[in-house]
Amino acid sequence: MQIDIPAHIEKLLFLHDALIIPGFGGFTATRTPASADYVGGSVAPPAKTLAFSENLTVDDGILVGDVAQTHGIALDDARKTIADFVEKMQALLQQREIVTLPGVGRLYRNYVQKIQFLPDSTNFNASSYGLPPLQFSPIARSREVSDKPVTEPVNTTSPTASVPAYTPPEDSYSPEARSGRSRWGLALGILFLFASLSIGIWYWQQKKKQALQAQRNNTEQTDTAPEKEEKKAAPVPDKPKASPESTQTAQESANEKMEAARDLVAKEAAGRECILIIATLREKNNADRLVKMLKADGHEVYFLEKNGYQVGVRFKYQKVSEIQETINILSKLTGEDQIWIKKK
Repeated sequence: MQIDIPAHIEKLLFLHDALIIPGFGGFTATRTPASADYVGGSVAPPAKTLAFSENLTVDDGILVGDVAQTHGIALDDARKTIADFVEKMQALLQQREIVTLPGVGRLYRNYVQKIQFLPDSTNFNASSYGLPPLQFSPIARSREVSDKPVTEPVNTTSPTASVPAYTPPEDSYSPEARSGRSRWGLALGILFLFASLSIGIWYWQQKKKQALQAQRNNTEQTDTAPEKEEKKAAPVPDKPKASPESTQTAQESANEKMEAARDLVAKEAAGRECILIIATLREKNNADRLVKMLKADGHEVYFLEKNGYQVGVRFKYQKVSEIQETINILSKLTGEDQIWIKKK
């Protein structure tokens, strides 16, 4: 007898908020209220969001009882049928295949051998099942301002009492004035941004010039030091003059300082180094598999064996925003959302 276990799973998820597949894992459903998408102009009905955990393996008896009652078989036979179905799913997952449960979702194993679940768009909320999203559009209203004054009724009980006519204020709401102020504010913000960038570039150039001038001053002082010693030693006939070897040593020291300054400027232009740690793994095989994946995608791999195997990437960056862009790329590549910064 062929028993369709996925059909039983789909049916029971409409009736229960939790369902255990013995020896494999369990599904849990979270109820979400109706939500409005003001950008797309739609209202989604209430629904139930599914999640899967392979740690929920204790049999709750719901699936076994439903299979036995529907097909009129014993509970032991129902358990054996479910066990055979679970064994087939485990074999497919071990072969890196995707297991599809019609109407429920898809299951697969990631690079660290954890089961991942991608739910379908089925709404398992029985009270709102089949309700399509409701489309809506905002109502545009035009505001009309009357030029006629508003008058209050005159109190007829007193012949001399009267109420003055109401005159609307001159400073009424004007969309044109508001849009004009918005444009001025945008223009001022752009000017302030350009001014800040100009000041930052000018300050960086001044610091660079000061560093180069300091290096030149050190070089000049080193070059003139032997001359001053010769002038001071001139009146004393027995005192020897500075040797050419000392002058050459001073010149070489000055050249080394100039090279160090140039290397520092070149390093600042090339950018700073950042190291991102994707995962710390216990097994060497999983770490090697992740390293191979990163190298195939063109990343420079960072690997450290400390309390496990730390695997990550290292790269140069000019802007801080490049770090977040690299984190997003690695998260899509590996499926990990806990990537942390070790150095920047």
